Amino acid sequence: MPTPSATDPAPKCEASPTADSRLPSANIRLVIFDCDGVLADADSSWEFVHRAFGTDNNTSLLAYLQGEFDDWEFIRRDVRLWTKGTEKVPASKIRAILDKIPIMTGAPQTVSALKARGIRTAIVSAGMDMLIERVARLTGVDINLSNGVLVDEDGFLTGEGFVNVPVNDKGLAVRKLIDGLGFEKCECAAVGDRGIDCSMFEHVGLKIAFNPADQEVCDNADVVIRTKDLREILRHIF
Repeated sequence: MPTPSATDPAPKCEASPTADSRLPSANIRLVIFDCDGVLADADSSWEFVHRAFGTDNNTSLLAYLQGEFDDWEFIRRDVRLWTKGTEKVPASKIRAILDKIPIMTGAPQTVSALKARGIRTAIVSAGMDMLIERVARLTGVDINLSNGVLVDEDGFLTGEGFVNVPVNDKGLAVRKLIDGLGFEKCECAAVGDRGIDCSMFEHVGLKIAFNPADQEVCDNADVVIRTKDLREILRHIF
């Protein structure tokens, strides 16, 4: 289930804001990260699996974007492509594919630096839980929310999935997270790389576009970072 812009070429961003007088002055207490393209160096974990299987879900992607079905059906259609409708696929095969995705440069050091200052960290991603859980473990992120596939008692994909983060409304998951932790909007920052992350931006005080994949995320960010070293976000937070 790739993000809606996963199949689009990534245009260069036009001039966008950097640190200036529009940035919030309150101390940041929570930083929320997207995963694919931010903490993990891959545009989409779902698309990464499709490439490994040699499958193409452009037809279902278009139907999803047109509102023909929901996130759960999107996952079902992805899994059917991987299983060719009848083949049983072990979850271990999916995990082995996702384990090839590298951690973004500077991600562990960034999370460590934030936590050293008492700042909570979270991942809110529509990516696959098998990747997000590994990234959270390797970087030390406190909380992670993601989507994924369901596995039967024998370790094979059931064909069904679960959704904690709607692709087109990640902001819903962000709002629930912030409210649950008891933070104010001005105390929170979000880091994303594409337009679907803008719904996260609506609920935080500091909006950071990291290595942006499209113009929309640039236009909605307070800070735009055009390098694949996550440590660059720190000087805009501290």
